[in-house]
Amino acid sequence: MVSIEISGPLLLAAAVLGATWIYRDAKRRAMDTADMWAVGFFVAFVLLPVLGGLAVFVFYLRNRNRRRGSPVAVPGA
Repeated sequence: MVSIEISGPLLLAAAVLGATWIYRDAKRRAMDTADMWAVGFFVAFVLLPVLGGLAVFVFYLRNRNRRRGSPVAVPGA
């Protein structure tokens, strides 16, 4: 049986990178709760390694604001 263990500096680096990405993405999508998403991801990733972080990440991806396309003028309308 093969087991993968993420601990120490690698765990913290993954948590910081994930939280940073979520924060920046949420800010670009004009979400008021960007900081809460980032903190939630970091805490879940550290307290419940990988599974908690992935659960918050998937939940975030499902609930984030969709990007809106730019309005395009329709000829003849």
